[in-house]
Amino acid sequence: MDSSRAPRGLMVELITPLKKGGIDGPGLEKLLARVVPHAQGLLLAGPRHGEGEHMEMALRHELLKKTIDVLASRPLPLLMWVSGHTEAQTRENILSLQKHFGEDRPKGGLFWVDSPLTYHSNRGLPDYYRELLATISIPLVLHNDPEVVHTTRTFKRRNIRTAVLKDLVQNEGIAGLIFSGSLERAHHYQRACRSRQHFRLYDGDEKRFLEHPSMGGVVSVGANLAPGAWNIITQSSIQLHAHQENYPDRLQQIWESGDYLKNMVGLYGPSPAALIKEILSDMGIIRSPDMLQPVEIDHDAIEALKSLMRDF
Repeated sequence: MDSSRAPRGLMVELITPLKKGGIDGPGLEKLLARVVPHAQGLLLAGPRHGEGEHMEMALRHELLKKTIDVLASRPLPLLMWVSGHTEAQTRENILSLQKHFGEDRPKGGLFWVDSPLTYHSNRGLPDYYRELLATISIPLVLHNDPEVVHTTRTFKRRNIRTAVLKDLVQNEGIAGLIFSGSLERAHHYQRACRSRQHFRLYDGDEKRFLEHPSMGGVVSVGANLAPGAWNIITQSSIQLHAHQENYPDRLQQIWESGDYLKNMVGLYGPSPAALIKEILSDMGIIRSPDMLQPVEIDHDAIEALKSLMRDF
């Protein structure tokens, strides 16, 4: 695949293994060994579940470097969230990361992920990206999540307008969009993106993807716990592979995996990253369930998730 073309399929929104304010290197390595065989790409420092909103640049550098080092022998496309609080800070973040990694980008491909409406309105957005992409060498994947916008700045709109997206899609430096929002808006966005054959529209809502899969794939935090099941569902939903052998058994496997994942998503609650870290820590995959910001834990949900995983 062209390294400037965004991947299609299961994008694991990796939780960030932490230890004493830095990256838990051994934990990261174990977690990557768990998810990489089943993923078509990784989202690092995601604003929600990767804790990117609270991550200093030094930690983003460390996370990206250690991930690239671990994946040296098994390349996989990496998507790195880079948004700042302003245009200037976002540009500075990109150039800082690009200075260290841009000339020696991973073989699997590297993409900067930006949530523009956290610091920029819809007005003038295509011009802003034309100017930005003239100064950087790595393609962008846009991120549209009204909940992330709500927690930062409040513009008139919390979603990229469909007409604006239609213009943005014409920019070859923008490789895709991670979308969270209403199903109606998702349909509008799909139509807006039809002019670019390889433009990827990823579903950022796991629950909706299980019910109405988008053809670009899904960004999943639950895949930190159940990468195999998420891969089965994603491949089946977007028809990445045709399964002709043992067809009835395959259908049974898909049905069971889908039911399992729906139950799992229902147990995440408002803090999936914290719950997932607790479980991965108990499994000995990461060293600790540390978070950059304290989060209240629902211990009943953790026990229910563990029970669900054991039963499956």
